[in-house]
Amino acid sequence: MRNSREETRHLVAEEAARLIYEEGMRDYRLAKLRAAEQLGVSAHGSSQPTNEEIEAAIHQRIQLFDAETQPALLREHREVALEAMEFLQAYNPYLTGAALEGTSSPHSAVTLYLSADGVEEVMFFLEDQHIPFQVHERRTRLGNKKQEYFPLLRFYVDDVEVELMVFPHDDRFASAPISPITGKAMKRADRKKVAALLIK
Repeated sequence: MRNSREETRHLVAEEAARLIYEEGMRDYRLAKLRAAEQLGVSAHGSSQPTNEEIEAAIHQRIQLFDAETQPALLREHREVALEAMEFLQAYNPYLTGAALEGTSSPHSAVTLYLSADGVEEVMFFLEDQHIPFQVHERRTRLGNKKQEYFPLLRFYVDDVEVELMVFPHDDRFASAPISPITGKAMKRADRKKVAALLIK
């Protein structure tokens, strides 16, 4: 049996997972804070779940409530990812995030990591192909470096959001960025691995 602290962690993890999967929140920290607020429990200390616990709760939610429909959505996101990777093959694309982890929801983006001499190179390529996009930035960490802001380009394939995070075309990209969920090197897959996922 769980003690009250463990039960609170479990409830916060489940609610944060719901906020991420069903309502489209993408920041795990904010999802935990809102979940704690909605449940009327402390937003700090040992009653707070880890990001990995929330990720596990998302998988459990899919199995419990969406096992029949989510696989088709996941496949669609992976097909969009492979198509985009082939289109952007000059920029050494890698798939990461929900489409790789298997947690895609209708609110999820297909996230690709690219390497280029500069974000302008990718922007000019998209403009030449008449693809409208938005320019943002996201903070992340490469290897042992401090967190930095890197450019992020967003566009849509039908109703699927694709986001391209552009890293410098140098040795730093040889190691995967650090995952905000696990604190370890982020899982990523090249075109060959994504194609293999679609065969399964």
